[in-house]
Amino acid sequence: MDLVLVFQLAAAIILALFVAYILLHYVLFFLVTRPRDASGIGHQLNQFEQQQLVEWAPQPNDFLKHDDERRTYDDVFGTYRDEEANYSTCVFPRTPFSHPYEAEYVLLKPKDGMRFLDLGCGSGAAAAYLASRRNIEVTCVTNSPVQAEICRRKFARLGGRGEVIVTDFDSLDLPNESFDAIYSFESIGYSKDLDAWLARCWRMLKPGGRLLIRTPGALDHCRRKEDYQSVTAFFDNWRYNFVGANLLVHKLRPLGFSPIRYRRLPFWAWGLTWNFIQHLLLWKFRLKMRTFVELERIIWRTSKTFVFGNPYSTVLATKPKTRREPARLNEASSHAHQPPGAP
Repeated sequence: MDLVLVFQLAAAIILALFVAYILLHYVLFFLVTRPRDASGIGHQLNQFEQQQLVEWAPQPNDFLKHDDERRTYDDVFGTYRDEEANYSTCVFPRTPFSHPYEAEYVLLKPKDGMRFLDLGCGSGAAAAYLASRRNIEVTCVTNSPVQAEICRRKFARLGGRGEVIVTDFDSLDLPNESFDAIYSFESIGYSKDLDAWLARCWRMLKPGGRLLIRTPGALDHCRRKEDYQSVTAFFDNWRYNFVGANLLVHKLRPLGFSPIRYRRLPFWAWGLTWNFIQHLLLWKFRLKMRTFVELERIIWRTSKTFVFGNPYSTVLATKPKTRREPARLNEASSHAHQPPGAP
């Protein structure tokens, strides 16, 4: 075969793979910005979701703790993340031809004059992007003073249209019906009281307001005790609760949210995104985290159906404009402990 033809063929293959990879991101973007109606899920929890509510709740002494060396998030990532970096493992789309957090913009539908609440804001990447697109005010909540200073510098460049509160969001107390939208990207798993966290969001949202939650990992489709025990080892190490779409919808529906929509993307898909690969390389080769080594061991000994089908969940819930009193939390919680198959 002619050498020139070989190079042309190789170039064509490389170009095709590049185009396919870019297209993957936009397919995921299309899916995540068009979440499905959640009326078919969340009516019951499987036995492992019930167990996690009891066994996986983070404790007060887990405050700011990450990995088995008991370092804080800032200790682990501070020297490796610049001020424009995001802390989320999934951003749709994530290519040189698009803007970060465009999917969140589409889902939250910000309009001038709105007030947003960012729970677990990280470096403020999402808040800064949303505020740069619309004349909105954003209140960011973080338990990291380092992240708070980064957020404040970003808001200063946007004319000060935001404030930053440094606190554990489980102790947050803001006025009723203060916000048009509340969002949490990969931070709800650190809550030490999921029922109270969600009820507080309901209370702080204005009628018609939106709650957007992104969360990696779930026990929605866990069917084996061995898999549950393997993933428990990761929780013990990282102190992060995998709160999936089924569990969230189960908790949100009794509060009165309607409609509720969701999207679950399997790990084999979202694990191929460029943003996740960047984080993977950071964890394994730059930070050399023992947490990551433990995660690799968990993957090897866990059912591959469970691992690669494990979802990245997006849940979008709306507080109806017609006022309705939320169901009592103890009633909502009682459903979580019904045996599998109970209505």
